[in-house]
Amino acid sequence: MNQALVGNGAATLFPTTAQALEQRDTRLRGLVTMPATTAPPAHSALTLPEFDPQP
Repeated sequence: MNQALVGNGAATLFPTTAQALEQRDTRLRGLVTMPATTAPPAHSALTLPEFDPQP
């Protein structure tokens, strides 16, 4: 499920080329609001058991 979230393989946080850096900066300048805080479905696919402090 997480593999479907992968984009085209570009390093968005630390671009490795001048063109990628320019594209990232352009995207950042175009932001007007923060991205939505709802988690993608793949991140909520794991259900943990209830915590039991008694061994």
